[in-house]
Amino acid sequence: MARFMYGRNGADQLCWAILIAELALSLLSSLIRNQYFSAFAHYASLFLCVYLFFRLFSRNLEKRRAENAKFMQWWGPKQSALRGAKARRADKAHKYVKCSCGTYCRVPRGVGRVELTCPKCGKKQIVKT
Repeated sequence: MARFMYGRNGADQLCWAILIAELALSLLSSLIRNQYFSAFAHYASLFLCVYLFFRLFSRNLEKRRAENAKFMQWWGPKQSALRGAKARRADKAHKYVKCSCGTYCRVPRGVGRVELTCPKCGKKQIVKT
């Protein structure tokens, strides 16, 4: 199998995303009992499955890497935002305040009212911790 896959694209992040989308679409089509939606979901799932295998076994590495890079450029900020949100929820010792510029500022909990200066834009605001 390793010899067969030599020189082929294999599984990258876009392939995994297509697989997850295909599985979610298949599950959704089995849960929703509308004939038209079920037919659409079936054909869309079939298309995603064919495209997934096309990407897996493609020998045109340059184009597949460019597609994956474009996907990661779109998905990367969303993935890091999800990871950051999870870390902020887990931190019980600090309160996170979002500034108008989009920066999250960390303030210790239980201190009372604190004047917070955003390190990015310099805007000052009073925050109750």
